[in-house]
Amino acid sequence: MEKNNNSIAKLALGLSVLLLVAVIILFVKMPNGANDTANETKVKDSTKVVSKIVDDGILKVAYFYADSLSLNLSFMKDLEKDVLAAQKSAEDKMMKKQREIEAWQQKWANKGQLLSSEQAEFAKQGQQMQQEAMMFEQNVQMELQQKQENLLRINIKRISDASKVFAEENGYDLIFSYQLGQNLYYASEIFDVTAELTAQMNADYEASFSKPESND
Repeated sequence: MEKNNNSIAKLALGLSVLLLVAVIILFVKMPNGANDTANETKVKDSTKVVSKIVDDGILKVAYFYADSLSLNLSFMKDLEKDVLAAQKSAEDKMMKKQREIEAWQQKWANKGQLLSSEQAEFAKQGQQMQQEAMMFEQNVQMELQQKQENLLRINIKRISDASKVFAEENGYDLIFSYQLGQNLYYASEIFDVTAELTAQMNADYEASFSKPESND
């Protein structure tokens, strides 16, 4: 079972790396505007943006520390619980399958010395059991991967939406995510809005739990 736990742990780590790469590609890869229809849509979208944000000729930029933001966001604790619950569920399923295999092995062990015909049947069932176990493990890992992807997408969407609202309310043109070792190697502290963005997101999240007052 230790091997299965290691596999799940490696899957979770690998998934985090893949999702990070996917997010980078998503933001970097933009439409090339090769056809007229795409260009027309671009113009319309640009018009909408200009109507909301006045171009004063000054580029106002801010950033937040991704690690610090994640550590201090209220909903991240709930998200971590969901991730751990998904991992625990996968482990429980693998343990159950392991017990089934052990019970099958014990059943044959209780027979004592096997006859040649029994040995052939044991080998046949053993091969089937091995194939089923491999397929079962793959399905469990795929289910866990899908669950983790969904949870991480929720996290990315929440931070993205909150950054947009924060930027519009405070007049920022760009908000970067800063993380040690990533593309942005230095940023002045005067542009750091981690604390403000964290406070706004936590307030919004905690407000979602408050019950509306009764009109009765």
